[in-house]
Amino acid sequence: MAWLHLWLGLASGIIVVIVSLTGCIYVFENEIKDFIEDWRFVKPQKEAFLLPSQLVSIADKKMKDKKATSVTFGAKDEAAIVGYFVEKKEEGERGGRGEKGEQKRGERKKELAQNKEKAKSELKPQGKPGEKGKGKEKKGKGGRRQGTFISVYMNPYTGEVLNVKTFSRGDSPDFFRWILNGHRALWLPYDIGRPIVGVAVLIFVVLLISGIVLWWPTKWIKSIIDKSFKIKWDASFKRVNYDMHNVFGFYSCIFLFFIAVTGLVWSFGWWSKSLYWVTSGGKPLTENRESPKSDTTNVKEFNITTADKVLLNLRKENPQAAGIMISIPGKPADPIGAFVYKQKHTFYNMDRYSFDQQSLKEISIKTPFSGKYIEANIPDKIRRMNYDIHVGSVLGLTGKIIAFLASLISASLPITGFIIWWGKQKFGKKKPAAKPKVASKAIPAPKLKNPAEQEITA
Repeated sequence: MAWLHLWLGLASGIIVVIVSLTGCIYVFENEIKDFIEDWRFVKPQKEAFLLPSQLVSIADKKMKDKKATSVTFGAKDEAAIVGYFVEKKEEGERGGRGEKGEQKRGERKKELAQNKEKAKSELKPQGKPGEKGKGKEKKGKGGRRQGTFISVYMNPYTGEVLNVKTFSRGDSPDFFRWILNGHRALWLPYDIGRPIVGVAVLIFVVLLISGIVLWWPTKWIKSIIDKSFKIKWDASFKRVNYDMHNVFGFYSCIFLFFIAVTGLVWSFGWWSKSLYWVTSGGKPLTENRESPKSDTTNVKEFNITTADKVLLNLRKENPQAAGIMISIPGKPADPIGAFVYKQKHTFYNMDRYSFDQQSLKEISIKTPFSGKYIEANIPDKIRRMNYDIHVGSVLGLTGKIIAFLASLISASLPITGFIIWWGKQKFGKKKPAAKPKVASKAIPAPKLKNPAEQEITA
């Protein structure tokens, strides 16, 4: 077990340090942003918030040819956010000069014409149940939307634009986005970095188990127990370093185990399914990739004021909600999405709805994240908690502090472990020369004397 703990630790140590340190910083993302970004807050007023249609109208004028995709309302002292998503264009879609440019522009016009025909066809009744639509939006490898996200922060009482923030998953000036890219993929391309991080975290789980085996006291007597639970700060550097690795590793082990197990859900699909299978008592994870669809048999042009009705209805049902986000449909078959946040900076107990964009009839779809949290079964609730357990927010600020300290200890374990291993090595030291063996001479046995001679000798 010691051999396994040593070499697995040396193999994954650097990655564990990077993932742990970036995790430490990312835990308090919202708290740090609330402190340094004053434009995220407004002076509370007695007047009611502007409606989504009013905020979108103001934001669209500033963003010109872009169309809003969501509106988010927070507490009375928080700015409202109008969100935009600009899909990343393929290289072949960029026009150029000369003959090739004209050819590409011609192809682009032809493509636009085809898209218009496709849009008309979306107004017709859909095919048989279970058939998959062909007009899906382009996504990058791993199903991640490729493009730029724009957030327009506005005063919810006056509609004043307070700030415009832009970021993308691949390359972004946002500090916390950069930290997250390092945490999840080591700043490598996502499809390369994510498996590397996943394997390192999987090894880390084995290290936690083997570490507990090595830590376990051989005898539960006071002298041995003190070495396992206390750090002797007045001892030598080697002893203090050993105690820090041993004792801090034990105290943080259970928290690091939950952080690692929940983090692996985003790294490996088989792990995600297995974890759900275990928590549900053997039931498979329902992964419905199809989003809810609005009725397209009798479609009219979408009116943004419909989103106003959704917001007002949800406010009546959830007067104590910390925030509400309304997604704006971009296609005739897209529903109006709604997310009701019960607590600030917490996501597990969020209620998620989908409404038909014309009739406002609720559309249900079977996934662990759909519907009301209170109505979900136990395994679905656990799955919803996955992110909040990972960052500690499931226990509020106390949980975040615990996650921060545990991650900090996690970053120190490979370092203290390496120092322990290095101190045991004898690099450059020559072994003492072996002493030459001297052959022992045989001592001849004395000859026995006869009884008369023995008497004379005596």
